[in-house]
Amino acid sequence: MPAKRTEPSKNATHQKAGFKYANSVSTDIRKRFAAVRRQQTLAQRAAEGAQARLDLDTGAQVLPFKAAGIA
Repeated sequence: MPAKRTEPSKNATHQKAGFKYANSVSTDIRKRFAAVRRQQTLAQRAAEGAQARLDLDTGAQVLPFKAAGIA
């Protein structure tokens, strides 16, 4: 008995049925992880830059607060 060939239905590849084409460039995992690492590095540098602006100058004097309820 010969094997019956089954073809995919047109609905499987129809965009209204939920099929979305993804080209090979967007599915390269190595490139995607490299892009994520670059974004994380940029975000970290931006956060460090913001923290540097908040740091006190070298000659700044910090005064202690007296805690409430302690005499």
